[in-house]
Amino acid sequence: MPPGPYFISTHKRTLHVPYRLYVDTQNAFTTGVVPSTDKDGFTNIPVAVAASSSTTIGVPSRLYFRKTEEKPLAGVRLGVKDIYDLKGLKTGASSRAYFDLYPAKNKTASAVQRLIDAGAVVVGKMKTSQFAAPEFASLAIDSQAPFNARADGYQEPGSSSSGGGAGMSAYDWLDIALGSDTGGSIRVPAYENGLYGNRPSHGYADLDHVVPLGPEFDTAGLLARDPNLWSQASRVLYSGLTENYTTYPKRIQTSGLSNSTETSLSPVDKQIREFVQTLSRHLSADVTQLNYTERWSDTRPAGTNEVLSTYLDTTWEVLTAQPQVELVRTPFFADYAAKYDGRQPYVDPSPRASWDWALSQNPSVEDASLRKATFKAWWNEQIMPTNAESCSDSIVLYVSKDALGATGQPSYRDIQIPGFGIPTGLMGGLFISPMSGVPDFVVPLGQVPYNSSVTKHEEQLPVTINMMAAKGCDLMLFDLIDELHLLGILPRVKTGTSIYGGRTYL
Repeated sequence: MPPGPYFISTHKRTLHVPYRLYVDTQNAFTTGVVPSTDKDGFTNIPVAVAASSSTTIGVPSRLYFRKTEEKPLAGVRLGVKDIYDLKGLKTGASSRAYFDLYPAKNKTASAVQRLIDAGAVVVGKMKTSQFAAPEFASLAIDSQAPFNARADGYQEPGSSSSGGGAGMSAYDWLDIALGSDTGGSIRVPAYENGLYGNRPSHGYADLDHVVPLGPEFDTAGLLARDPNLWSQASRVLYSGLTENYTTYPKRIQTSGLSNSTETSLSPVDKQIREFVQTLSRHLSADVTQLNYTERWSDTRPAGTNEVLSTYLDTTWEVLTAQPQVELVRTPFFADYAAKYDGRQPYVDPSPRASWDWALSQNPSVEDASLRKATFKAWWNEQIMPTNAESCSDSIVLYVSKDALGATGQPSYRDIQIPGFGIPTGLMGGLFISPMSGVPDFVVPLGQVPYNSSVTKHEEQLPVTINMMAAKGCDLMLFDLIDELHLLGILPRVKTGTSIYGGRTYL
């Protein structure tokens, strides 16, 4: 019997494992879970912390678990985005009607099961934007968006793996969070919350028993504070990681980074430039600027006469909205109407507008798929080819951006977004990885001060950078990031207002 605390029932002559109960003050979880009597299933935690309106999460002692070669993640506390099925639990995708309509699932998603089989302990299901669609906090109606612990506590948590981002930025008792990324849904929470997060090479993770957004883009990935644990867990999650390099790339391409002189750099740009220079010295690599729109104009495939932004235009939106209408909306609306006399369920503004656009426009999925395939072939040949020594001929560095800004800039969660805008082009670089299938990793660099309009005080915002490599070169990136962390170039992140620790404001 493993060491640790136990409760004994003298009446039933049985031993029971106690759980420490934590209050989900950041609203990051939909429910806490514990194993059910069915050995491979789960049940909602049947208790709550008194006088608390927040979800209660139960966590077992680490003393029960010992890491082995077969169980490298033994005792690692795992939060799971609520689009992944867990046997015995309902999947809600942050929709009240969807949660109510369908029964508990009878199988656990393969991606989750791989982590469980390696010893990870699922402690709860975590918030998502509704149906994993792009959604700002002010537009999360059915289920309130979680709270980002960083800075003043009222910054955007990121979409759509926002629960994972918020939980990892706030709770020491949570080790990793499983999310998904279709167009930035792990990478945006990673930069908003100052965490490590990755979108892998497309196709590396099984996505059965998962609510889909766009199967041509959907991937599974992890959010973490510890880059070593992030790497270990990813080696379990992905079946395609292979030792396919003998040296790191000797070329760095930077996209969209500041060209200002040293004296006029902003605090954010200064940290980013220092990291680029440090990485260049570490790799003995040359640094060149990448303007991929100009490269497209100079080298675009035959028959493509449009500029890149026009050529791709609504490609990402077509390949997410149209499939989700078919795979989610149509059966959901039909099942709801059958139960409620022809009525339609409520859907949050963002997914509703996306679905309505797809239904009204009826764009060609075949044409969008062809444009995606053309861009993918061009990118992987012209921008990020592979080679035998370093796997990826280069590393591309850029900074994540969304409609509210970029890393190191405040993006308050109460900002009202006027209407629904169709995502177009490459969205400042976020759509490059989905379109080309290459891995895209977010790593934290540090933080910068700003004056909060909430606390009327100077607070600290995280600064991160994105690292891309050629398709299939994920392991090279994980190993490089591990090495940079061991050298003190990249930090091990802590919880709280700062990535270096601090209390959380409520």
